[in-house]
This record gives sequence, structure tokens and C-alpha cells, in this order.
Amino acid sequence: MATIKKGSEPLDNLSSDEIENIVRSNDVLDQENERFIEEEEIEAQRFSKRKSTKKVLRRLRRTPLEVINRSLFFIFIGSFIFSFVSVYSINKWWFIFYVISAFSCILYTPNRQALKELIAAWPNIEDLLKKRSLWK
Repeated sequence: MATIKKGSEPLDNLSSDEIENIVRSNDVLDQENERFIEEEEIEAQRFSKRKSTKKVLRRLRRTPLEVINRSLFFIFIGSFIFSFVSVYSINKWWFIFYVISAFSCILYTPNRQALKELIAAWPNIEDLLKKRSLWK
């Protein structure tokens, strides 16, 4: 095994053709490395695009149970609003009593706990309430 002296260069023993081959192969390796990095970046961009479109489509996709649940919820809200409008159209004094009784039922502690459980059972409304800081 040959020892390398401190002052000598390892490429001194090579011919100019061998040095050119090493330089060319080094350039080819650099180009391959750059191409590989570019392909990885392109693949990462494609993956992130697919991931974002899947998230949007996943939120639009609903199970039949969710459709029925939300339909019934909107029917319930609609009938609740309709009852307010109906009582208001009959008599304003009855409407005031109706509002007071409705809110007293909501603010009654066992009913409030039941409402929290109902809201927790419907996942999206809980997120909406938390964003608007109404949920405590």
C-alpha cells in the first residue's frame, strides 16, 4: 500500500485523459443529482395538489345518514322559526311570552346540558360555535 506524502496531490499520477474522464463523470453525476432533485420537487407538488383536492372533495361527500340528519335539523330550525313568526303575527304580547318561555327552557340547566350533548353529536356545528367563541 502506497503512502501519500503531505505535499503530493492524488491526481498527479493520472494522465490528462483520465482527469477529463473524472471531470466528465463528475459533471454527469451533478446533472443527474439536479434532475433527481427537480423530479422530487415536481412529485411533491403533484402530491400536495392531489391532497388538497381530495380534502375539498371529502368535505363535499356526505353519507346518507348525514344528509338525513341535516335535513331533519333544518326542518327543526325552520319549524322553530315558523312558530316564532306565527305567534308574532297573532299577537305581540303572546310573542313576548313565547320568547321568554323558549329562552327559559333553553337556559334551564338540564336542558342546557342536553343541548350541549346534541351539539357535540353534530360535529360541524361544534366547530362553528368554537370559531365564533359562543361555546363555553
